Amino acid sequence: MTHWIHEDGIGEERAALIEHGRIIEARIQRSDLALGCGAVVEARLLAKSAGGHRARVALADGSEAMLQPVPKELSEGKMLRAEVLRESLFEAGTARHKPARLRAVSADTPLRATPSLLDRITADGHEIVRATPHGADLLADSGWHDLLAEAETGEVAFTGGSLTLSPTPAMMVIDVDGDIAPRALGLAAATQSALAIRRHGIGGGVVVDFPTLADKADRNAVANYFDAAMTIPCERTAINGYGLMQIVLKRTRASLIELHAADPVRWRLLAALRSAERDRGTGPITLDLASDESRLLQREPALLEALQRRSGRPVVLAERTA
Repeated sequence: MTHWIHEDGIGEERAALIEHGRIIEARIQRSDLALGCGAVVEARLLAKSAGGHRARVALADGSEAMLQPVPKELSEGKMLRAEVLRESLFEAGTARHKPARLRAVSADTPLRATPSLLDRITADGHEIVRATPHGADLLADSGWHDLLAEAETGEVAFTGGSLTLSPTPAMMVIDVDGDIAPRALGLAAATQSALAIRRHGIGGGVVVDFPTLADKADRNAVANYFDAAMTIPCERTAINGYGLMQIVLKRTRASLIELHAADPVRWRLLAALRSAERDRGTGPITLDLASDESRLLQREPALLEALQRRSGRPVVLAERTA
C-alpha cells in the first residue's frame, strides 16, 4: 500500500512516500520557511526588466522576489498580491540565492501563509501515518538514513555501478560510472536515475551522462528504460552519440541534495536534534556537536528549548574537538 510517513520534527517537517516498504519520494520543509509555494503575500513592484516581462518586487520583510509575468497595468511603486510559485533556491558553486518567483493574483485574494508539509501531502490523497519520536522509527525503517546519505554525498549505488549527482547553477548533472558492459550499465542507470530524481525531489534541468553507446538501438533502449521508471511528468531529449540526455521537470523548491548543499551545518544540527529527541534513556541528554553546529544552536536557542520541552529532559551540550 502506498502511504506517506510524516514526522513533525524540531526545526523541520519530514515526509516520505512509501511503496512496498521503501521510500519513493521524500520531502523536508524547514519550520522557518516564510515564502513557500502556495503562500499569498503582499508586495511592492520595484522595477521592471527591460522587456517588461518580469519585475523585482519587495516583500514586507525587506527581501526581494521575482514577479513573472507582470500585469500590463502594474506600474513601479504599486502594491499587489502575489502567489509563490517557486521558492528561493541556493545556487551551488556560487553561494548565491535565486529569489523566489511569484505570480500576480487578484487584489481580493486572501493572504495565505506557507502551507505546512502536512497540508501539502494531505492534498495528495494518500493515507498518512504520523511518526512520533517515542514510537518506532518508521522513517529509518523505510531507508531514511540511506536517503540522507545519498543527499549528503550525491552518490547512489546500484548493482554494477553508481550515480554521482552534482548540483550546478544551471542544472543537476548525473554522471554514470560502473564496471559492467556499457549497454547493461546504461539500462540500469536509466532506471536508477529516474528513481533518484523523484526520490530527492529534483526539478528544473537535469543532464544524465550515460556510457557512450554507438548503436542507436541501444541508446533508444536506455531511454525507454528511463521512461518506464519515470513516474512524474517531464520532458527529455534523445540520448546523443556522446551519451548525454537532457531532462526538464517542474521546479518549485530545492531538492534534498540542494537543501543539504545550501546549509550543511543546519542539516547536520537538525539530524542531531532528531536523534537526541528519539533517545530512549533517562536523565540529561548529551548533545555532541561540532563547533559550527554548536554556534548555530547558540544563535537559535529556540531549537534547544524545543528539544528540552519535547523530551522533558535537560540537555547538556558537548562540543567535539577537531
